[in-house]
This record gives sequence, C-alpha cells and structure tokens, in this order.
Amino acid sequence: MKQLYKTIQELFKQPETVSLFRSLNLSPPEYIDLYDGQPEEPERFEFTTPALFIDYAISWERAGTMRKGELSVEVHVLTDPTDETDNLSETLSGMEKIDYYETISNLVEDISTCETSGLLLKGERPVTTDYFNYHLLTFTCTISRRRTGIGVGRIDDINISPQRKKYLID
Repeated sequence: MKQLYKTIQELFKQPETVSLFRSLNLSPPEYIDLYDGQPEEPERFEFTTPALFIDYAISWERAGTMRKGELSVEVHVLTDPTDETDNLSETLSGMEKIDYYETISNLVEDISTCETSGLLLKGERPVTTDYFNYHLLTFTCTISRRRTGIGVGRIDDINISPQRKKYLID
C-alpha cells in the first residue's frame, strides 16, 4: 500500500496533471493525506481544498512467502467546504464538481505499482456531512507483498537438547 499511496501523491504533483486541471479551469488537489475522519471532525480541518483523503482495506491470503490480497481504496474528493465551514473560497458549480470527480477518477483508475495491479473504479457516490458535501470514489485491485520474518520462532531454531526437542514435538 505504501507504493500506491506514494504513486497517487506523486501523480498530482506532475506538471502534466496540473496542466490538465488548469485546462479545465480547475485547481488540482492541494492536499493529499490518509483519511482520518477529516471531513466529519472540525478539529481535523487543518487542510485546504481541493483535497483528497485516501482510505483503504485489504483482505489478505497467505501464499508461501507472499501475501496476496484484494485491496479496496476509497478516495474522498473534497472540492470545497459548505458555507458553515468557510465563506472565503469560491465554490464549484454542479457541472464543475462532476468534471472534477470525473477527472480524479480518470487519473487514478489504472494506476498500478510493483505491489498492485491497476486500480479499477467500482463505485462512486456523494457524501454529506455537517461541514462538507463531497464525493467518494471506490477502486479495487489485487495487492501482493513478500512476507518478512519467515521462520522466526520455529522449534528448529531454538538451541535445546535432543531429548527436550523430542518431548516438545510429540
């Protein structure tokens, strides 16, 4: 997941990506972080919009020296706060918001890393909180990671007498 998170952050810093947003008269995401309930909790409003918050869940299976799993990535796309939260920023129109969400989903879909297959858009929906009306994009992919620490704690690694070892194994 580390590689995917870094790749998403780097994507939105690339000059081509910034130019794409500018050509649509939109601002690229100014803030990207892991999701930690920021849109719902005023004490976590230390960010600027537009912002992306990345949340994820992995269902792992063990395959020899590897772990393989299904990764679900949720991208919380915050374009602007509600009037109750901030009255300084210009809000996007409905069509501009749709263009923004579509641009984000088009850029993120198919991202792959050495750990993950390409992200596939599985769903999207609006989310309303007391402070933000935003959009949630859900992607899935497969993920793999080499297991570390294999063999640690095996009885064969402990230096004990053959009689004691036989007793432990039986």
